[in-house]
Amino acid sequence: MITSQHLIHLAIVHQGQSSKIKKALNHFKEPKTLLFQPAITILDEQYPKRLKECFQPPYVLFYQGDLSLLNRSSLSIVGSRTPSEYAMNILNKGFQFIDQHKVIVSGGAKGMDGLAHHNALKSEMKTICVCAHGLNRVYPKEHHHLFERIKVYGLMLSEYPLHTPSLPHHFIARNRIVCALGEKLLVMSGSLKSGTMWSVNYALEMNKEIVTIPHPIDDSSGELCNHLIENGASMLTNVSEFATL
Repeated sequence: MITSQHLIHLAIVHQGQSSKIKKALNHFKEPKTLLFQPAITILDEQYPKRLKECFQPPYVLFYQGDLSLLNRSSLSIVGSRTPSEYAMNILNKGFQFIDQHKVIVSGGAKGMDGLAHHNALKSEMKTICVCAHGLNRVYPKEHHHLFERIKVYGLMLSEYPLHTPSLPHHFIARNRIVCALGEKLLVMSGSLKSGTMWSVNYALEMNKEIVTIPHPIDDSSGELCNHLIENGASMLTNVSEFATL
C-alpha cells in the first residue's frame, strides 16, 4: 500500500513533477531506503480540502513553518512584479482594514507578492508563501530576509524538494496552489499577458470569487484589473472595503 512516506520519497526522486510521480505510482516498487524531507501529502488529514479542488493537486507539499495555517481562513493576493505606485499604495492602506485573523497567501515574487507578505508580517498577521523552487533556495535573492521571517511567523510551501531550481514552468504551476489556498483571489495589478492572468484562470476554474481594484486607463500594469471589472469581477472602490475580503 502506498503511504505518505512513499509519496514524499517519489516527490524527492522526481523533483516534484506530478506527471513523473503519477507514472512512478503505477509501477511502484518498495525502495530499500526511503528519502525524507518535512512534507505533507495528499494522503494526510491535514492536507487542505481547498487544495484538492485545484488542477492537478500536488501529491506532496514540502514545508517550513506553521502547518496549521493551511486550514485557516485565507486570502490569496497576486499582482505584477512591477506594480505602479498607485497599486502599492492601495494595498498598503488596505491592510489596516483586513481581518487580522485572515491568513495572506501569495507567491513570494518581486512586486505585489512580496508587498503582500511584508504587509501581513508588519500587521502581525500570518502569511503563507508558495515557492517555485526548493525551500533551501531563495528567489528573488533580495527576499532572503523576508523568507526567513515567514519561516518563523508563517509558512513556506513548495511542491518541489530541496535543491530544486526555479524553472519557468514552476512559476505557472505555483500559481494554482496560491489560488487554491485562498477563499478569494485579490488581483492588485497585472497585464493581460502575465503570470497573474494564469492565476485568474486557475481561480475561475475553481469558482473562486475574484476581487480587484480599478486602475487609471493609461496604466498598462493595471489593464488586467480593468478587464476583470468589465467582465464582472468584484470591485473595491474604497480602501475601507478591504474589510469585506
